Amino acid sequence: MFEFDWATRAPWAQEPGRLPAQKSQFDGTVRGAMVLEWREHCNECAVPLCYVNCALYVRRKDEKCARFVYGIVRNTEFGGLLRYGADVRFRRWGKLEAHLTGRYLSLRPIRWLDTANRAVTAVVNGIASLLSPINAKRRVNGALTLYRGRLLNRLGRRGVAFDAFAIECYSFEQRPSRLIVELRKSGITVFREGLDLRLGYNCYTPAIALPADFGAEDAFDLMVYPDEDKELRLVFTCLDFLVRARTTAKEEKPRIEDLAWGAAKPAAKVKCVAWDLDNTLWHGTLAEDGETNLRLREGAAEMVRWLDERGILQTVVSKNNHDDAMAALKRFGLDEYFLYPAINWGRKSGNLRQIADRLNINIDTFALIDDSPFERSEVAAALAMVRVYGENELAQLRRRAEFDVPITETSRLRRKSYITDLQRERAREISGADYLEFLRSCALKLRLFHPDSDEKVARCLELIQRSNQLNLSSRRYDAAQFDELLANPGMLCVAMECTDRFGDYGIVGFASVDLSGNEPVAKDFVLSCRVAQKRVEHAFYGWLGETMRREGAKRLLIDLIKTARNRPLVKVFEEMPFSTVSSEGDHVLLALDLTGDVERDDVVLLDDSAIGLRRVS
Repeated sequence: MFEFDWATRAPWAQEPGRLPAQKSQFDGTVRGAMVLEWREHCNECAVPLCYVNCALYVRRKDEKCARFVYGIVRNTEFGGLLRYGADVRFRRWGKLEAHLTGRYLSLRPIRWLDTANRAVTAVVNGIASLLSPINAKRRVNGALTLYRGRLLNRLGRRGVAFDAFAIECYSFEQRPSRLIVELRKSGITVFREGLDLRLGYNCYTPAIALPADFGAEDAFDLMVYPDEDKELRLVFTCLDFLVRARTTAKEEKPRIEDLAWGAAKPAAKVKCVAWDLDNTLWHGTLAEDGETNLRLREGAAEMVRWLDERGILQTVVSKNNHDDAMAALKRFGLDEYFLYPAINWGRKSGNLRQIADRLNINIDTFALIDDSPFERSEVAAALAMVRVYGENELAQLRRRAEFDVPITETSRLRRKSYITDLQRERAREISGADYLEFLRSCALKLRLFHPDSDEKVARCLELIQRSNQLNLSSRRYDAAQFDELLANPGMLCVAMECTDRFGDYGIVGFASVDLSGNEPVAKDFVLSCRVAQKRVEHAFYGWLGETMRREGAKRLLIDLIKTARNRPLVKVFEEMPFSTVSSEGDHVLLALDLTGDVERDDVVLLDDSAIGLRRVS
């Protein structure tokens, strides 16, 4: 339950990213929650002196300082446990704060209580507005808050074991951000966890290790706020301690833990393996046995090289001293195989999320190898879409379908390509240039050609089978179907190679365009995430539009099938002058007008000399 602002306007109506109604992923999976009242808070201030001398002071109607841009407002565009979302745009130092009661109510009385609270609040707000000329501080609202808090501290049952603390929210921020969850007792922090947020829905169920005297009324304060005082806009649809619904085997429902990040199932293929070190990659414990007494597990080094040959990336998540662990890996000759190793004392689930961000691949393509049942359980609870394996399963992994991926020359070089990407990132940081200016300095070159060899065909098929974020249709061909597509005389099939001043990306994309009808229709388009956000997509579609215009077409059609993962590609079409011809469910037909000149991207130099086209009818 939130203490909502009395603003009657819809503040998000003027905000970007208005969405259709969304359904909470916890709806129907929980039977009740702790009774909490979330309020606007800031504990960095010296109230009331800061109201006079602080440059960040923004006056609320009750003369207190507004730490949120428009308060906490119901957003009915989202569906949460209370049938709406709590829409918040944090100001600097703004926090959400709740006093823990330890008391449990089922969802039905919570929803009834919320309805009653809304009605009472509306009446009190009206009275406070009428009295505002003689009561500027709106003490009537303050009285309601006081007595409502006392009531909530007495409602519900005590002694209930909560299954999880759940945070579900929608982030409108284009760049990844971070949300801090903090538990305090008598002003002393007893728990603090950082949660990574991406654009769109984020769902977490972090396990909070509560102190033994958790049941004491009003003993603990819970705070949620953006890291680094960022001014984020979030819509919370769930923010509470929950009790999972118990069901019979016939009507089994998803567990809360299976809903983390909105995806309960792993992807079909593994793209990255995360290794634990102690008693997993090697026998022994680094801190206790010392580097010289460690020995590699039988078959571990061979497994590392086997995965690398298949283009399956690898990393490390280990609770150890970073420098000592890297020294041990170097002694075994394995340090170069691991990208973005997370060797620290943080949670492994959190480390995996950060590594996925840095590699720019989906978290459901990860697998963890770890000897500790505790660590495997922690990752499985927080990230149910990540596969977990014990240390004794190495021999069986080679026979599992999720590791059966095509071997190409590009896959053999995938790790080295990511290392080159690291050099690009460092060069950009050093240059301090504008992003587009930096891209131009990279001298990106895109070469288009027909895939005409077994090696090139295999690489294009691999992209189709593996790509998700930059995939026009998510259509998965098998080898025979792909050969049939390439042999179709009515289809223009284009492979893409990319280079820059740092090195060669290899074959990074594939597209098919149906030229058999009156208008050209792009049917397939896949692009490697290694060249994502480098304007390669814009360069290709600018070239395709201009080429089709020269061939006599009036429009270029795009046959787009939206998925939960291809939002980055959808954004490219939004940035270019495409219009929507029709939309039916997830199937969208877009069009680019070719009656005038088509704007070509000037960031990527494009070579189409190997492409020959027939006239479009």
